[in-house]
Amino acid sequence: MCCCRLVPFEDKHLQRREHHCYKRHICNPLLCISLLVLLLLPLSLSCDSKRPPKELQEDYKMIVETDINKANENISNLLQNSSCPALKQQLHNCTADIREFVSSLHLLTCKMRKLSTSPTDEVVRSILNSLRCPCLEKPTKEPTERLKKKTAKRPRRNQLKTKREPKKLCRSKAILSAMTRCYQMLNSMLMTS
Repeated sequence: MCCCRLVPFEDKHLQRREHHCYKRHICNPLLCISLLVLLLLPLSLSCDSKRPPKELQEDYKMIVETDINKANENISNLLQNSSCPALKQQLHNCTADIREFVSSLHLLTCKMRKLSTSPTDEVVRSILNSLRCPCLEKPTKEPTERLKKKTAKRPRRNQLKTKREPKKLCRSKAILSAMTRCYQMLNSMLMTS
């Protein structure tokens, strides 16, 4: 992939070939780095929990199930007269492989955390504690002059937030049902083994 070398050649034919290769981005080091990052990114985003499935099941029965039920109830109360449209993007589904199960559940939990809806805070906390895997945080930036100027637009931004809130709640509700399916799959896996 990163095969070309940028060295001067005496032969004009080779120089043209070298230039053509560079134009096609075959030897672009940024491309190689980007591909390497894309290959390693799923590994860094996944959760490599060492907890036995039986302990995850016990956590679900004792804590997580109650938190999911409370969150579902609170979201339903907040969405009283609103109906949720079908999601444009499919959510990540859990599989029968326990490592995939943990990774999928972790991904769903971090998506829910990113939505930051108050009814789901307890669910996020209890699942992350159960998995013993944190969600990756974005680095925080220092406040700049540009950010200070944006605070004058706050009333308009608050109006936009209230318009987005039902969408966030609907997405949270869909994630909660996907999490419930994951735990049901875990229960059935442990019953058969």
